[in-house]
Amino acid sequence: MKAVIKRLQFFTATLVLTACNSFGPDSLRGTHPLYNDAIVGSMNEQLVLNIVRLHYRDPMFFLDVASVTASMKLDMSAGLDQSEVGLNGGSDLIKYSLGAAYSTSPTISYAPLQGEGFVKSVLSPIPIQAVFSLSGSGWNARRVFGLCVERINGLENAPSASGPTPRLAPNQNWQFNRLLELVEEVSGKQVISPRVDPETKEMQLEIKNSEEFADRIHEIKDLLGLDQNLEIYHINSDFIKSRSDTLSIRTRSLTSIFFYLSHHVHTPQSHKTAGLVTVTRNRDGSEFDWGTTPAGSLFEIRQSEDQPDLAFLAIPYRGHWFYLADNDLESKSTFMLLMQLFRLQAGTAKSQGPTLTIPVQ
Repeated sequence: MKAVIKRLQFFTATLVLTACNSFGPDSLRGTHPLYNDAIVGSMNEQLVLNIVRLHYRDPMFFLDVASVTASMKLDMSAGLDQSEVGLNGGSDLIKYSLGAAYSTSPTISYAPLQGEGFVKSVLSPIPIQAVFSLSGSGWNARRVFGLCVERINGLENAPSASGPTPRLAPNQNWQFNRLLELVEEVSGKQVISPRVDPETKEMQLEIKNSEEFADRIHEIKDLLGLDQNLEIYHINSDFIKSRSDTLSIRTRSLTSIFFYLSHHVHTPQSHKTAGLVTVTRNRDGSEFDWGTTPAGSLFEIRQSEDQPDLAFLAIPYRGHWFYLADNDLESKSTFMLLMQLFRLQAGTAKSQGPTLTIPVQ
């Protein structure tokens, strides 16, 4: 009898030690992807929500996940129960019991992104170097310049779209669209590339006179008013002086990009009738189609009365659902670029103000 009990005790101890040994790593593998997915999903929904808010002239607000902590607890119990069987106690019956309980208590802390550092980062123009770095790192040049550049050598990319929805349609500059088409055609061909002057440390742009792309290069320089005989051009943001050896580029700020994208939100007709949004109109009074702007063909947020089935992201707002369609790859790509720009500009800003801590049951 004693030998049996010892064996059971040894088995129980071994089981407990084995469970404790695998509990930590196994729980990490099981919970880390879930927390990662939840945080990424909530941040994505927050960006879409803020774009929709701007469409309705509602203020933006950002919460950052400051920390995620989770305490995990494993309780195990084991027992033996001996009882006699038979009228004369001729035999013994041993009952063995083993129980285990696993619980986790996550706590999530949120902090608002605000303060002087954050405001400066979202209101400052995207650095020109960052724009060229993005286009040179695999991002489509048409997408990067169509979203981030507001003006280049007099060619406008809907500058009035950088704020709340305007009542009058922006000037449609077909030349800017044509420039984006040409740049996209020669991108990746080592024809156009930024460089830094080794002596002055000034940023410059090299546009090579390639025989293969001679017609496209000639048209690019002609649209920008550049000297056809040069290959190296200065870069600045000064629009007061126009020079044939200089590219004057004005980039959008992160806030301006959010405003620009907010004009590409589909609006329920009832909301237009109620005056909840500004309807941009052409000179003849007809409704302007924001899909004709450089960013319009690259991004749109759709709306539905019911929760959509095929949605990459969907948020409820003002009695309707606003969403990015899962099969709209252009909009999803532009949204990925927006996420990268947000991290680039606002990623270094620290959370300010009180922290909201929520224990998750």
